[in-house]
This record gives sequence, C-alpha cells and structure tokens, in this order.
Amino acid sequence: MKILSLILFPCLAIAGFTELDSQELYNYESSHKTLERSVSKKSAKRGASQQEKLLGQLISEDNKLFEILERQERNVIVRKKDDKVTTLRRVKGVVLNSILAMNIKPSQFIVRLGSDDNLLEGAEVRCFGYSFQKRVPAHCNLLVLNDEEYEVDLDVWDLDGAGGIIADYFYSGEEKAFLTSSLASFLQGVLDVAKDRIATPFGEANRNNAKNKVMGGLMSTANNVRETIEESGEKNLTIAYVNSGKEVLIFFNKSLKLNKRSQHE
Repeated sequence: MKILSLILFPCLAIAGFTELDSQELYNYESSHKTLERSVSKKSAKRGASQQEKLLGQLISEDNKLFEILERQERNVIVRKKDDKVTTLRRVKGVVLNSILAMNIKPSQFIVRLGSDDNLLEGAEVRCFGYSFQKRVPAHCNLLVLNDEEYEVDLDVWDLDGAGGIIADYFYSGEEKAFLTSSLASFLQGVLDVAKDRIATPFGEANRNNAKNKVMGGLMSTANNVRETIEESGEKNLTIAYVNSGKEVLIFFNKSLKLNKRSQHE
C-alpha cells in the first residue's frame, strides 16, 4: 500500500501543475481572439486607405482625360452641309474694344458673339460705326470663325432692340459753338462802341479816321466769325464713346452659309 501511495503522489503533483483552471483558459483564449481581431481591423483599415488612395488617383486621372477630350472637341469641328444662319437672326455679343465714334469718319471695332448660338459661338465680327446723337449706328461686313472668313451683312443693335449702341459718354459740340458765337458778338459790340463819333443835327455819325477804319475791319472779322459758326452749326463735331465689354445684339440682314466641312486641330 505504501508503495502504491508513493507511485500515485508524484503523478497527482504533476497533474496539478499542468492542468489550468477553466476561467484562466477562457481568459487566454479571449485575449488571443481579441489580438487577432485587432490585427485584422488594422489590416482592413490599411487596405481601405490604400483603396481610397488608388480611387482618388483614378478619379484625378479621369478628370484630366475628360479635360483633354473636351479641349479636343472644341478644336475639332465638323460642319454639316445644312449649317446655315438664317436672315433676321439676332445673336448676343460683346464689344471687345472701346469705341470712339465721330460724325466725320467711321470708327472700327470688334464684337465677339456669345454662346446663345452654337454655330456662331466664339465668332468675331468687324464693324464700323458713326456718332449719331447719343447712339453709335454700326454695320459689320466681316465674320471670322475657326480661321474661316465670311463676308456678311450685319447691323448692331443695343439690347433695347433699337439700331445703334447707346453711348456711355456723348459730346455734341453745341457748348463750344454757343460760347464762340457769343464771344464774337460781344467783340463786335465792343468794337462798335469804341469808334469815334461826332454829333450832327441828324444824330451821331462815325468819324472818318484811321481808328474807325481799324475798328470797322475788326468788326467785319467778328461778324464773319459769328456767321460762319452759325452756318456750320449742323456740321459740328460730335463724339460718342462706348466702353469695351458692353453687350449688344448682332442682326443678320442676310443669311450666312458656313463651310460644308472644315476641320482644325
């Protein structure tokens, strides 16, 4: 019996040291699983971050490609046979340069057509205008579109639908004519008063001397100046000024046929 006890005691001791409690075993397995989940989450986050980065690069490259294709689409234009601008068409445009219009000679300016007409978008028109009161009536004879030139018959309207561009500033010359004419009349009166006179039974009479002869000549000059100004009153210089960037309407007096096919890269 003693021998049996001696044999069983070491076995029980070894079993006590090697066998773990069930709670401790659960805690070990749980911590092991938590560690695995943490590692898997970090891996998932790292993978998602890389995917987002790649997706962002792909979107950026796609936008660049879209911009390139859009530019190419603008540069490559194919005209169809029936591309035609009909008579009485009105198209909005913008004056590119300031206009200093006078009534004695035409002033040249350029109008760029807007996007309200797909066929004529970006076209530029050469026009000539005169000053007429507070408007600048203008006619256009040349249209340039995609390096192609077209002879045209166009008029320029303001946005109110009336012919001629409304001037931002206007000078009629009437003030200058009035002041010059008034000065000439005043000078004529002063010279007449300065003449030497003698009293006669019939009233005063101018003396026949050198002074009065000089005064008479000056009075004739002043009178001629006044008459010349009055006669040329309708021919006074008028100036109308229009700022660049002003919106206008281009009116087609005749139809315009565009080229059957024109391609530009």
